[in-house]
Amino acid sequence: MNRAPDRTAIRRRRVIAALMIVGAALAIFAVVVSAGVQSNSRPSAQGRLPNNPGAESGAAKRTLARGSYRGSVPILMYHVIKAPAPGVAYPELWAPPATFRATIAALAQAGYRGVTMAQVWAAWHGGEGLPVKPIVISFDDGYLSHFVTARPILKQVGWPGVLNLEGKNIGPGGLTISQVNGLISDRWEIGAHSMTHPDLTAVSSTQLQREVAGSRALLERVFQVPVTTFCYPAGKNDASVRAAVKAAGYSNATTVAPGVAAPTDRRLVRLISVTAAPSGRFSRYSAPADVNHYSSHASRQRRSRQRRSSP
Repeated sequence: MNRAPDRTAIRRRRVIAALMIVGAALAIFAVVVSAGVQSNSRPSAQGRLPNNPGAESGAAKRTLARGSYRGSVPILMYHVIKAPAPGVAYPELWAPPATFRATIAALAQAGYRGVTMAQVWAAWHGGEGLPVKPIVISFDDGYLSHFVTARPILKQVGWPGVLNLEGKNIGPGGLTISQVNGLISDRWEIGAHSMTHPDLTAVSSTQLQREVAGSRALLERVFQVPVTTFCYPAGKNDASVRAAVKAAGYSNATTVAPGVAAPTDRRLVRLISVTAAPSGRFSRYSAPADVNHYSSHASRQRRSRQRRSSP
């Protein structure tokens, strides 16, 4: 008679896999930061979130990590924090909660501290510095799982997230105003991700203005917070789009490309997304709107669709 799989063993394998992916992804960044930094806290069990002294209660939970570091910063990209259903479109954009929790636990145990893109940009331009091992955890579009699942996991370690929010995802089917305000109360940063997620390189100048400048105006009006980061839908951008982003007053804009952000590149970076599928390991640069850079996200999506349609 076949025995049922051991749930503990399955959970252990998932955690080990997440640790291996995170370790590989951050190998480049580890060379940049101080190799001698060690945590004084006792290691937590695999996959469990360590207790963060800076996330105990009250104002401590809402304090952003600071320091004197001004070097390279990895930025992880996420979409839906939920296991993909069979046959769902783009399963690589879905991250099971257990994988996400294990990833955050591994990073926290390795000494990383969550920061916002605004913090990184400020540190690189004469503002307050960062902790010695900073990392940005970013989320695209605005899904319920960002509030229901990602928020408590990040809150347990005292980290903020960066929500790149589409205008159309405010309300039913996305996140309510109250839920977004809840994220803001935990010091999450809100970035704009257009109004309707079109290919900005293919829209009229009128729609481009509405999607880029309009999304910033909407978010700042509704949530009463500064919005200085823009996220190109599907990473697509050209000279006209970058000019529109710059004219709208954003300080930086993210697209999809491999690498780790370095001040000398004038870039913030979204490094990878640890998801259910290896193909979900995306990278993202964030550069000033007038800097020429490329996007690989759209080409990957095309290749994915071609593979699915092949016999």
